[in-house]
Amino acid sequence: MWRYKRIKAIPFPSSYVAILQNIHPYRTLPPEQKEKLHFMILLFIDQKEFVGARMNINDQIKVIIAFYACLMRLGFELGEQDHVSTIIVYPEHFIVDDSHARDGIYHTSTSVLKGQSANGTVVISWQDIEQHIAKPGKENVIIHEFAHELDFEDGLADGTPLLETSNYQKWSEVFSKAFTTSRNLQKMHKHSEGLRLLGDYALTNEAEFFAVCSERFFQTPKAFKKHFPEVYEELKRFYRLDAEKLYASHPDHNE
Repeated sequence: MWRYKRIKAIPFPSSYVAILQNIHPYRTLPPEQKEKLHFMILLFIDQKEFVGARMNINDQIKVIIAFYACLMRLGFELGEQDHVSTIIVYPEHFIVDDSHARDGIYHTSTSVLKGQSANGTVVISWQDIEQHIAKPGKENVIIHEFAHELDFEDGLADGTPLLETSNYQKWSEVFSKAFTTSRNLQKMHKHSEGLRLLGDYALTNEAEFFAVCSERFFQTPKAFKKHFPEVYEELKRFYRLDAEKLYASHPDHNE
């Protein structure tokens, strides 16, 4: 409560507003939502540790990451804090070594990633963030990685975040059906418009399916609702907001 009062007393910097004005979704939001987000952004920046990997962290980086992370929680109560403590930012795609033993044989591999998240730490590529802001579309690496963190809050990366107890069965039915149906279409090379909206990466596993669906929910809500109405409704219930109506006054964001 002391932290909230201290942050509440801080005027939202005009320099932060100037940064946010370059983000299309921010410009589409109604004034009352912007006011709530301003407080959430200040709180987020105050609570998180930002670490630059081979780059310096500035206000632009902090504010943009905070905006999208807070946009996802706009429907939540302010007291419902996330579990992210550290955000590591790379200037571009980064390489991760993966070593593991299987059947008594030691395997090593490397992957080039845009983002990664686990154990309260989000690692993210600034290059991809800039691209997603310069050319807004269906993808957003910040939303993707913070969706993974929401998924991890129950200790499992399974595409099912913490829900109200009564909601688990419906969530499981809807997401399982959508994931299985989309995967079967992919295997049969039947690339529908909805499948193209999702992209192949969404069908890697259930965790990636949830993260990608969260991206589409916030980035292209109208199209996502058209092709995956039941999944849209479950995400609307989970995020406690209707992304399509959130941007209703600016339909160009609703593609």
